Parts: sequence; structure tokens; C-alpha cells
Amino acid sequence: MTRHGFSRGLALAGLIGAGFAGQASARNPHCAGGIQYVVQATRDKDRGNMEDYAREIGKAVQQLEACLSEDPADGEALGYLGWAYAEVESAGPAGRAFDASVKALEAKGDLKKIDWVNTNRIHYWGIWFNDGIGKITLAQQAYPDFCKKPENDADATLRGEAEKAYAGAEGSLLKASLLQPSDPRTVRNLASVHALQCDFAKAEAILKQGLEISPGDSSLTEALRNVRINMANKLVDEKRYDEAAAFYGELVKSEPGNADHHSSLAGVYFSRAQTVKDDARKADFHRAGEEYAKAGELRPGDADLAFNSALSYQNSQDWAGAETQWAKTLKLRAEDTDALSARGQALVELKRCGEAVQAVYKAVSIKPRDPVLHRQLGAIYGKCGNGPKSTEELMIYWALSKGQPAADVASAAKGARQGSDAAKTLASDGVPEQIYQWEADEQKGESWFYWDKKLALHFDVAGKLSQKSDWSQAGGAATPAPGGARK
Repeated sequence: MTRHGFSRGLALAGLIGAGFAGQASARNPHCAGGIQYVVQATRDKDRGNMEDYAREIGKAVQQLEACLSEDPADGEALGYLGWAYAEVESAGPAGRAFDASVKALEAKGDLKKIDWVNTNRIHYWGIWFNDGIGKITLAQQAYPDFCKKPENDADATLRGEAEKAYAGAEGSLLKASLLQPSDPRTVRNLASVHALQCDFAKAEAILKQGLEISPGDSSLTEALRNVRINMANKLVDEKRYDEAAAFYGELVKSEPGNADHHSSLAGVYFSRAQTVKDDARKADFHRAGEEYAKAGELRPGDADLAFNSALSYQNSQDWAGAETQWAKTLKLRAEDTDALSARGQALVELKRCGEAVQAVYKAVSIKPRDPVLHRQLGAIYGKCGNGPKSTEELMIYWALSKGQPAADVASAAKGARQGSDAAKTLASDGVPEQIYQWEADEQKGESWFYWDKKLALHFDVAGKLSQKSDWSQAGGAATPAPGGARK
């Protein structure tokens, strides 16, 4: 079953360079020392002096933690602490330090330093966010359909590579989300890591948590909707129809105006109907018909919804419901021979013989070389009391389904016995478009088809006319016998 897309949304965020605030004077020694360590560590990192950088950034964290315990109102020092935590990839403490820094600076009205703190936060968020997106891309390139079981060792290896990439993406995006918990892009992409691995329950939980932080966010709401649909699709794939029906039922209740939800619920009922028998089977088919019909009301130009509703009702033997939906289908697709044929069956069951004949006759006119349609039309004539026309149509079915077409039609026609009905027909009507040669009950014969004239002539081995089938116009119908015609 095809899956609903789980959009990752925006393109990769650009890296934003961190700004540097000037050192403060006359402040707590731990605060001043910690700031100095951050500045020096950054310079050594830029020079490639990673040994001194590692030592200095560790010292910065120690000093600024001490600063925080002694002077928690120093907003600038808290900003440097967030910076130091981010450098050692301690995303949770970094996010909390940045938050505390902004609050302290807001209390002092220091807007310039607030911008500096936020710029630093965005810089590190961008690093982790972009790394997560990159790893998602690598995972999809390695093994695009992660939910598909590997077919061989090579596939298993690629799937393993994808799994590692997804794990790396999750780690980076978790850091990004801890740094900026309210950013919906991070939440959406973190959920996508799990959705792309078909862990829809985990993806749903992440998105729900994200919506608690950012209520009403449209991107998270849409992502949650897609995850839920994919969860339901997975239940259907696993043939857990009861759970899928309950799941889609909740979606229908929450969004009754969504045609896709009604259509999906109908699909679940239709699939489940094929696994049960008798009354349960009819009931599920009928529910499917109702849901497809509701979807069709919401999307009246979709002929497929009307078709599916009609087919479901027909399977439940609700002939009136089926006929209504077949009529809607044919308003949108007037020459749909499957719909015309099925509508004919429903009309016979409703004892509306004249309309039944007209429906199937139209199908035969559109596809005159389809033996099944001729058989059905013959059956309807029989059910509706027109024996001669029934025989004509059933003879066409016999010839087309049991006979073999002549390879050289002209030679076969010219081989007719002189003076026979077949020879006279050749003289008056010319060579037919097709000749089917057949044998029944040890009797041989052939049928000459003049498709443009809607005429078939059936001759015995001596060339004598045994039956004429003329479908140039629909025959009349009497009152139907009990029961219905079948395809």
C-alpha cells in the first residue's frame, strides 16, 4: 500500500556564525575567568590547536558553572555558559543556559546581548539540525524503503547502513530540539526519522509533544495527520482490520469533511469483508458502500468513489444503493463498460428490465467484441422474457469464446459451398471483418461477423444459416423472471 508522504519541510538551514561579546569588568572571578576561557578556546580551535581547545573549553564549563551558583543574575556569563555547553555537545544544559541568559538580560533590558545569545543558539541549532537532515538523506539514499524486508545480503547491508544513518540523525536532531524545544522544524524532522522507519507510534508521540509546546502549528498538525494515516495503512498491511477500522473511525470523527478519511475507512471495510462470510461479509461491504458514498458527496467529481461505492453495495446485495451509485458513475464516465454492465445486473435485480437491457446493450455497442458482455446481455434477455434475443446473444458468446478466428478471412469466406446461404451472403454483403470457426456436439460451423453492421451470421458446415444475431438495436424486454442475471 502506497504510504502518505511525511514532509521534512524546509530546506537545510544555513549556519549562522556565532557573535562574540566583549568581556565584562568588575564581575565575579569565576564568571570573568569562564568567559576568558571560552574566548581563548575559540581562538585555539580556529588555529587548529585542538589539544589546548579541549582543555580550555572544559575549564570554561567548570568556571561558568561556579559562576552560575554564585551570581545567577549575570545574563552575559550565562550566555557564555550556553556557548561552552554547546561546544562540548551538551545540548540540554546549553538550551537551559541560553534560556536563563535571555531571561536575565531581559530583566536588565539589554537587547543587544539578547540578540548575541540568540545568534549563538541558532548557530549551534543549525549545525545539529543540518547534520540530522543530512543523515536522513543518506539513510534514504542507502535504502529508500526502510519498511521493506531485505531480499538478499546486499540489501541487508544497505539497510544496516540506513539504520546507522537514522540513528545518527536522531542524535543530532535530539540535540537541536534540546537547544530550541519550541522549533517545529526540529520536531517534525525528528518525528520523520521514526516515521521513515515505520515506527509511527514513536513519531506520533513526538509530534503530540511538539504540539503541546507549539499548539496549533500547521506543519506539526499536518505531519501528525500523515503519521496517523500511515499507522492505519500499516495496520491494513498487517491485516489488523479491526484496529485499522477503529483508527480511521476516529479520523472520520475528528475530520468528517475529509473525503480521504471516509475513503480509507471504506477501504478497510472492503478488505475485511473479503475475510469473513455471510452476514458479516454483507455488513462490511455495506459499510464500505456507505463510506465511499460519503467520500463521493464530498468529492462529487471523483468517478472512482462512486464506482467503489456501487461495487461495495452490489457485493452486499443492496441493489438500490448500487444502482444509484452506478448511475452517478455513468454521469461522470458515460462509456464505462464495467459500470454499464454492473448497473444492468442491479437493474435486473430491481426488476427494471427495460433499463437493464439498455445499459448492457450500450456496453455491447461500445465493446462489441467482448464475449462476456454478449453473454450478460443474452442472460438479461432470458431473464426478462425475450427468448429469441437471448439466443442471438448467447450464440455470439459461444462463437467468440469457443471458436477460433480464421487467419485468412477472405479465403475462408470464398470457400463457402456454391449456392449455400454463406455463398449468397458473401455475394450480397461482401467479406466479413472476422470469421470464427467452431465445433460443438461433433457439429462444425462458423460465424461471420460484420462488426460495422452489428451483425453476426452463423452457418453450419454446409453453409446453411442456422442463426442470425443482430444487435443493431436493443430488443424489447418483458417482465423479469424471479432472480437476477449474472455476468
